[in-house]
Amino acid sequence: MTSLGGRSMETVKVLVVEDVPELSRLLEMTFELDGRFVPVGTATSGGGALDMAARERPDAVVLDVAIDGVDGIGILPSLRALLPDARIIIFTGHDDSGLRDQAMKAGASAWVLKGGDLSGLLDELSRALPDPSRSSS
Repeated sequence: MTSLGGRSMETVKVLVVEDVPELSRLLEMTFELDGRFVPVGTATSGGGALDMAARERPDAVVLDVAIDGVDGIGILPSLRALLPDARIIIFTGHDDSGLRDQAMKAGASAWVLKGGDLSGLLDELSRALPDPSRSSS
């Protein structure tokens, strides 16, 4: 939780799994500027993603399907086991309904296509924010 102008604001810890450094940095900067999301790191491989997920315990994961070492869908069951309540969002340039169905069955929460603005990704990430109606404060 962070404070913005004296008000408390809930934030979401986000792990980025992307092997294109420029895109990783763009995502991290976008999250920082938005203010609702706190990037906890970037992994560029399946093994790195699992290590960082275990260490950082993010609320959400932005996962590319084409990363070094293993395809993103291949690590979904392990990520889901490590982070049962996290929002795992596939962020990909592959517009393939069969791949999308496979990802959803493997534990993805959402599928967002790369390209254009990042509003679709931010909308999906915002679903990981705590519901204020369930808050006891």
